Amino acid sequence: MIDTSRLWGGLLCLAIVIIAVLFLWGIFQQNYWALAIPVMIGFLGLLGLAFWIGWTILTIKTVPPVPEPNTRGPREESSDSSASKNTPES
Repeated sequence: MIDTSRLWGGLLCLAIVIIAVLFLWGIFQQNYWALAIPVMIGFLGLLGLAFWIGWTILTIKTVPPVPEPNTRGPREESSDSSASKNTPES
């Protein structure tokens, strides 16, 4: 049985090789579209990525952090700080 992820990986590699051959053929033919189409796809891809990032930032739901309750009393805090001051230094 073939793992489907390996099958998709192989198909992706094959598609990339075919696209690369078509691109090089267009370059050797000195065709304007051989450069214009990949540049357009890349530029639109970057714009789509930027839009997605902006949309994610715009629609994210944030919950303000809840402050932790102070479970120690003021007496315990002062005794801890005074105890650390009274420790002998080596």
